[in-house]
Formats: sequence, structure tokens, C-alpha cells
Amino acid sequence: MMKTTAWIAALAFTFSVYQQLNAQAIPLGEALKKGYLSFTATGNGGHTGESLKLKLVNKSKKQLTVLVAAGQVFEAGDSSLQNLMVAKEEMFMVEAGRTRTANLSGLCIEASDGSPGEGSGFSLGKMAEGNLLKMARYLSDNNLHTNPAAQFAVWAVSDAERLESIGDPALAKFTADMLGKPVPEYHIEYQQPQDRMLPGQPANWREAMALNGLFYYDLSHDTKVDFGLYNEQGELVHTLFKNRLQRRGSHKFRFNFEIRGLEKGKYFVRLTRDGQVLKELAAEF
Repeated sequence: MMKTTAWIAALAFTFSVYQQLNAQAIPLGEALKKGYLSFTATGNGGHTGESLKLKLVNKSKKQLTVLVAAGQVFEAGDSSLQNLMVAKEEMFMVEAGRTRTANLSGLCIEASDGSPGEGSGFSLGKMAEGNLLKMARYLSDNNLHTNPAAQFAVWAVSDAERLESIGDPALAKFTADMLGKPVPEYHIEYQQPQDRMLPGQPANWREAMALNGLFYYDLSHDTKVDFGLYNEQGELVHTLFKNRLQRRGSHKFRFNFEIRGLEKGKYFVRLTRDGQVLKELAAEF
């Protein structure tokens, strides 16, 4: 009981300190306008994770708590490189007359532009607006800034990329609801861009690796069924199981097909019996 009480007290104290810091914090843009602060922003290489490095110089005679809000955009000095949006709100204390260096979690908001290299210069841009700002705040509030699906969710807003790229079901639903689109029924897993990214290479240059999701179906009686992936011409590409006895009733299972190297286009995930399609799910990659 005493341990629980002490833990609650510590948590309350931490929250109180955070609230006080937040109340005293000055947004980065405001600190710059008032001349309290100077800064430089450079890339750490890449367009996800801690992709930005800030150097904050306190020019005032008092300690500053600098707020960098989720949704703050940093513009690349080279217009061929991607702008980055802060995906996790941060506060940095900088002593009077001192310099502080810190990293920021940033995500790309221009998928077709080149990936920033280490040392690429950035300037402070505007705050994101509309759905992009909502996305940034959602990622920050839910600590999803390090989730690999976060970048694909941002691209779904900034570049109208497909929701099927978002590998986190809850994040995919949030994005779909926000954009007024259907919740995706399957997920396309891509080779992570950072696995082969080079400075200047477009972020959306990636390869589909796997098709996965949940498949639901009902059977009126016990029967043997096949399950596989078919191309648009009706040719069987991959088999997950064949001639499996399934009992009558409602069923669901998770499927996963390797699709690396397959031609882009329309495909069908099918449950069949003696060549007859019982249920199918259309997919495209």
C-alpha cells in the first residue's frame, strides 16, 4: 500500500513539474522572433527516427525552456530534399548564455523528394495544418513517433499514399476515419526505406515484400478447402494450404504471402473448394 501511494505521489509530482515546464515554455519560433535564441538545424541522415539535430544558443540572460511542437515543419535548404515534420513534442532547457544540442523525431512529408543526408541544412518552417497537424499530434500523444507505420500514415495524408501501407491496425483505422476512407482489409509490407536509402534518393522508392491480413469466412458444413493468392489472370501464385478440412461455422485466420519480385497489379486472396471460389479478397500492390 505504501509503495503504491509513493508511486502515485511520484507520478503526480512528475506531471506537476511537466505542467509547470509547459506553462513556462516558449515556442521555438517565438523565441527566435524575440531574439532570445539563435539556432541551426541539420539532418542526421534519413527521413525517419531522430532525423533532425538542433543547436540552440540562448542569447538571453535567463534560462529558457524551448518548446518544439508536434507538427512543426523544418524546410530543407535544398529544394530537391524532403521537408521534415516533428512527430514528437519536445521541450529543451537552455541555460542563459549557453548552447544545447538535441535531436528531434522527424518524418518526411514529401515522399517523392530526396532523402536528406547527414549535415543537410534546414530552416524553421510553418506549423502543419489540417489533417497533417492532427496526425502529428496523434503520433506524439500516443508515442507512435518511433513506430515504422508512422511514416506511412503521414504519407497517407501528405502524399495521398495508400492506407494499406500502414502496418499498425489502430493507426490505420485512425487515418482512415480522419480521411473519410474505408479501413484497409489487408496490409502491404515494404522493405524499410532506411535499409537501402542513399542521400538524395526518393523516400517512396521501395519494394513490396509481403501481403498480410485477417481473412473471415463462414461454412455451412464441414468441407475441404484451398487457400491461395491468384493474379488477375486467375493463375495461382502462392498456396497457403490445400485440401484442408474445415468445420462448419465462422472462421478467421491471419494470412501472409511473400510478394517480393511479383509484378505490380491486382491480385486476389481466395478460399476455394474444388475450384469454386467461396470467398475472395481483392488486393493491389
